[in-house]
Amino acid sequence: MKLFIRQSFTQADNNQQQLVQSLMYLIESEYKDVSFLTGTLALNKNTFVEHFEQRNKIKFTPRSFRNHRLELIKQCDAMIFIRTSMSESGAFELAHNLSLETPKPVFYAHWINAPIKTTLLKDLADDYPVVYNEFDSAYDISKGLNTFFKKFELINFEDTLTS
Repeated sequence: MKLFIRQSFTQADNNQQQLVQSLMYLIESEYKDVSFLTGTLALNKNTFVEHFEQRNKIKFTPRSFRNHRLELIKQCDAMIFIRTSMSESGAFELAHNLSLETPKPVFYAHWINAPIKTTLLKDLADDYPVVYNEFDSAYDISKGLNTFFKKFELINFEDTLTS
């Protein structure tokens, strides 16, 4: 399963980066057939530009970043949206995905310290393939993620769960 991991970049600090990394480790440890299209490292406001340029061998510009990210959304099977702070780019990527003819399912994990305040991001599950999960630590998403993967038939649990 190819996952697009959405994390805050421009407002994320080291603590938020570590929290996102712990969620990514949890996903990696529980599901053996997962591929992170966006990479396996959580990033923050001080690291994401350099990491983008090194990983993709192109100069970071808003256009190059946007084009790259939108292409990854096309390729993914699902989006895992990890909200640790407000992210305008994240809202853009989410809106882009949800406006597609066949939007990719979205697991929207929002940190207890970063509640959803934007009206347009609330209650999407009524109209779109979105599952919300509030969390304080990585382990708080485990059950919700299992439910999400089952609901959208993203993995075969008998073959995919690690021992």
